[in-house]
Amino acid sequence: MAEPDPGPALLESAEPNCPPNDTLLGALDAAVRSGAPFLTLHQGRQRTELSYARAREGAWRVAAALKNQGIERGARVALLLPTSALFVEALLGSMMAGAIPVPLASPMTFGGVERYLKNLSVILQDAGADWLITYPRIKEAVASDDTLKAQLGHVITEADLDGIAPIDPRSASVSGSDIAFLQYTSGTTGRPKGVKISHRALVSNTYSIAHGMRQTSDDVGVSWLPLFHDMGLIGALLRSICHPGPLHVMPPERFIVKPMGWLKLMSEVGATLSPAPNFAYDLCTARIAEIEDLRLDRWRVALNGSEPVHAPTLARFQEKFGPAGFDASAMMPVYGMAEATLAVTFTPVGRGASTLAVDRRALEEQSRVQRANGGAARMAVSVGTPLAGTRVSIVDDAGRPVQAGVVGEVRVAGPSVMDGYFRNEAASAAVLKDGWLSTGDLGFIADGQLFIAGRAKEMVIKAGRNLYPYDVERVVGELSGVRLGGVAAFGRENESTGTDDLVVVAETSETDPTGREALTRAIRGEVLAVLGVGVDDVRLWPVGSVPRTSSGKIRRKECARLVTEAG
Repeated sequence: MAEPDPGPALLESAEPNCPPNDTLLGALDAAVRSGAPFLTLHQGRQRTELSYARAREGAWRVAAALKNQGIERGARVALLLPTSALFVEALLGSMMAGAIPVPLASPMTFGGVERYLKNLSVILQDAGADWLITYPRIKEAVASDDTLKAQLGHVITEADLDGIAPIDPRSASVSGSDIAFLQYTSGTTGRPKGVKISHRALVSNTYSIAHGMRQTSDDVGVSWLPLFHDMGLIGALLRSICHPGPLHVMPPERFIVKPMGWLKLMSEVGATLSPAPNFAYDLCTARIAEIEDLRLDRWRVALNGSEPVHAPTLARFQEKFGPAGFDASAMMPVYGMAEATLAVTFTPVGRGASTLAVDRRALEEQSRVQRANGGAARMAVSVGTPLAGTRVSIVDDAGRPVQAGVVGEVRVAGPSVMDGYFRNEAASAAVLKDGWLSTGDLGFIADGQLFIAGRAKEMVIKAGRNLYPYDVERVVGELSGVRLGGVAAFGRENESTGTDDLVVVAETSETDPTGREALTRAIRGEVLAVLGVGVDDVRLWPVGSVPRTSSGKIRRKECARLVTEAG
């Protein structure tokens, strides 16, 4: 079959990146002046309206509380809050006080707050966060934990803000080069990495997103994504501050329990813009039966990112919700990462998803793209072209540029690339070189578009969440009956669910069937309790059977191959 036209594996946007403001706080002031509607929080039957003016006043109040307690410029403020107006006010108020907010995942209920906080303490330590804004239940848990109590000198809840007079807004002095916030890429690793996002990078990326969606004053956004995660935080919330327009937000737990709530809200408010990871579209297809009352004809931009995009997912969603008015041209596969603030490439508006049938063996074994048909074909989904001011290139293992049609590591350059990892020069130097960000993702360029082929790093992306294998391995390895150091965790693509399965292989000397069944349950329960994620497949192997390198490191890819062969 004919192959894609050769040429340099380099894509550059010809569009300049020109955000209207230098900082998020400057954008907030402009949003207040615009008079546009801002945020509606949907929590069951209760709705909370938050105007830009009210959000700013609430932020001033938070800033005053922080300053009254003596916060210093550059101090890190951890935000452990659910989807709420207080989250928005705490984020902005921390910036106004000259501090650096650190949005963190709210605890799951599976394993209890205490276990969650113990697991989270490594991030607090890495960030040097002495301040925490949270809700009463967390404050009580911190007070009963000596380690956390010593670590967190100041814990503030909404009750502590009562009666606080807003500060003079002119007391906030923030420039584009200042850190806007830290985005942590993992919650439990031995050395988590806090991505430093400057105000300049933030406003540049939100400009790229708004421009890439061709956002207008008529657009209405809807999001169920968590506000602590880059896609929900930047792609929805902060984009709506930098480029004013109505945004309707529902808590992520409501979507997970009842996906219909997302599409019903889209239908009810006549939404035109909404982002979600690939798995969410499959979840809707699988769990929603009745679509008669849905009206999705106004949905013109359905961003699909945060995890690999699967062609079967797109087809299933269109088949199911086309009768409700969803137009296939609205589907917009995208690519991005926290280290690039968020967005890197978008599918052009109105084009819909573009796929390329490539020979699976040539792609996986020869790292080359060959067009194919039939059973040997893999449907690769394009994630589009670079956003305003952004460049994307593909390089080989030595960092040399390759040609189009050759698989290599994806590199990104542009105004939205992070300044580095917080207080981690070695990790920063490893990925930031000569103005380029090494993403760790594998991809290729064909027909002038970027395609993601896999991950050089062994991260598992499950339901839009990044999981580091060694986090899972550490948790499982501490269980009685599992050989410490004899655990491998990896992802396995599942086209039926549109996301990765999490597979755990554990060495054990247990041979009794009842004992093995109990150990399997314990592994599933512990990972769910500690990490808040379900294990899809548990394999118990004899001691010494998990493959390792000569230096003793777990060979996860080889382990995955053995599992596949075993069936």
